[in-house]
Amino acid sequence: MNSRILCLVLLLLLACQSIWGQRYSKRKIRKDLQELPGFENAYIGFTLVDPERSKPIFEQNAHKHMTPASTTKLFTVFGAMQHLPDTLPALEYIIKGDSLIFWSTGYPLTLHPDHPDSTVIQFLKASDKRLYYWVRPTKDSRFGPGWGWDDYPYYYGAEKSVFPLYGNSVRFILNNQNKTYSLQPYHQGFRVTTDSLNARRNRVVRDEWWNEFTIDFSDSDEPDTLLRSFHYNHALFTDLLAKEVGQPIERIALNKRPQYYQTLPGVPADSLYKWTLQPSDNLFAEQLLLMISGQMSDTLNTEKGIEASVNSWKQQTNNPEDLVWVDGSGLSRYNMFKPSEFIALLSLFREQRILPLMAQGGTSGTLQSRYGPYVYAKTGTLRHNHCLAGYIRTDKGKLLYFALMVNHFTAPTGTIRSSMGTMLEKIKSGY
Repeated sequence: MNSRILCLVLLLLLACQSIWGQRYSKRKIRKDLQELPGFENAYIGFTLVDPERSKPIFEQNAHKHMTPASTTKLFTVFGAMQHLPDTLPALEYIIKGDSLIFWSTGYPLTLHPDHPDSTVIQFLKASDKRLYYWVRPTKDSRFGPGWGWDDYPYYYGAEKSVFPLYGNSVRFILNNQNKTYSLQPYHQGFRVTTDSLNARRNRVVRDEWWNEFTIDFSDSDEPDTLLRSFHYNHALFTDLLAKEVGQPIERIALNKRPQYYQTLPGVPADSLYKWTLQPSDNLFAEQLLLMISGQMSDTLNTEKGIEASVNSWKQQTNNPEDLVWVDGSGLSRYNMFKPSEFIALLSLFREQRILPLMAQGGTSGTLQSRYGPYVYAKTGTLRHNHCLAGYIRTDKGKLLYFALMVNHFTAPTGTIRSSMGTMLEKIKSGY
């Protein structure tokens, strides 16, 4: 009998040792952060948390400032959830006699090329009033502080504006075989020239200060579509909107927003948050901060949107420190967040709401082609910086919070992503 008990005890010990051997220990995590490809010379901050525990599972440089890139959008969406209504305001207006006077809320979806919303267009078309547009004041310039100056031609660097239209961009549809093109939208102020020589790939470039575009057709016979930002001005906006509405629109001046006005509802807020987080849309993120400020004053101002969001952050985390935060999208090199701040932020979201809005590994958004469906996270990439912050569903059913921020690496970004994937898989199976 004693020998049987001894054998059972030994078998149990061996089983426990096997299970423990599969666990992703702190020592193994630390070793991977030092030795996985691309991590050797990088500056890495990492925090892994089980919300059911009082202490983090692992921390490295958790309280050091890091460059977050587009993971900044998590803070932007948090601020929007605190200060914007469940249905976003698409337009504000008053009716005076035979006149309809309207102005913007910063709403970015009107005729957007990927998520076109015609709410504003249909509303103005249906009106039998004379249309007047008040250009709402803003303290923002077209770009955020710390943005790359050479991003201006591309949609990811589209200009912020009081009233975006078509995503402040032009869709070029190129016929390489016939060397012809079409534009959506078309405006007489868009000047387009074509290069007679075949290029290795299609290119559309723009003058920085004028809407003058040059097309280089490739030697391929396949058609192509390229999205390029246009240089925004109020006259261009009014022309484009009037063309869509089918009647004249006159700009007027107001001293301030009227006290009593009506609001035209747009899309559900979570739709825009999802379109901001999953494909990491920079224009949407920037406009969300402008929309937040528009709830509080006449003037659309990113700084005010950030200030309101930071105040909500402080109240809910009991953290007296300000965040080093300057734009909505993370394009700025001036943003700095700590891994611990991301963990605190992730704990403020409701799981049932935030998970469907985030990119899911192997399934959607910026994670569609990498990692497994157990990862729900926001990516962030600038040159020599790549970050990931979000949630991991483990094999045991736990939902862990993590922030993995890799700065100042010299390896290809794909190498960093691969090493991150190695760690995420070990966390999934180890906890």
